[in-house]
Amino acid sequence: MLEVLIWAALIPSAVLIWIILRQDKVESEPAGLLIKLFVLGALTTFPAALLETWGEASIMVFTREAGLRTLLMYLIVVPVAEEGLKYLVMRLGTWKHAAFNFTFDGIVYAIIVSLGFATFENLLYVLNYMSLQVAVVRGLLSVPLHCTCGVFMGYFYGMTRNHHARGEKGASRLNRALALLVPILIHGLYDFALSIDSETLSVAGLVFTLFVFVLAIMQVRWSSRQDAPIAGTPVPAQPQLQRVPVQQPVGGQEQQRPPRP
Repeated sequence: MLEVLIWAALIPSAVLIWIILRQDKVESEPAGLLIKLFVLGALTTFPAALLETWGEASIMVFTREAGLRTLLMYLIVVPVAEEGLKYLVMRLGTWKHAAFNFTFDGIVYAIIVSLGFATFENLLYVLNYMSLQVAVVRGLLSVPLHCTCGVFMGYFYGMTRNHHARGEKGASRLNRALALLVPILIHGLYDFALSIDSETLSVAGLVFTLFVFVLAIMQVRWSSRQDAPIAGTPVPAQPQLQRVPVQQPVGGQEQQRPPRP
């Protein structure tokens, strides 16, 4: 049973990682960098839990009203702590890395960090409750939610890097802010909707999760198709099409054509 629960906790993240890496079609990222980001993402669960504990204690000092405490905790404290730490890990680990040379790389890095966090958190929940039902529900909701936040964080992070390289400071600052604010908003609305004892809000939370997940899929596909090198960074050399001279029998003109496959 334990082995089944562990696999149930790990498989959702593995599937999502496989999907996103297949979308990185121009240049694969270094395996060592991705492993490091995944591990660091997993380790952020510990400082995130500490920050959330401090945040909850601070809220208790500020107000005893249950509804307001829930609002502040799940709409602000939890998403700010978790998404903020993910962004910090991603920024420190990739901003100056030579492999960060395409805008889509930002999405790859953010998703790897986010799924590192989600995988370890999921594993802790599943082993704590020893429930396959918990594994299935979190695999369908929580893990994709973290991945979705990673998609939008990574998109704006890639744009931040590109604008920064071009010297466009205003656009770089705007995208840096969006790389944090958009995932915080998505995460906060999801957590708040599911934390309220209301069937209507719970259903709204599920619909919202599905909606933003579909948007994330569309964003990944669009970003993959529009992937472009970041200004001033080395890019992989494109293969040259071999051209073979063909002598023409009349006129002494020489034409060139590519070899047959």
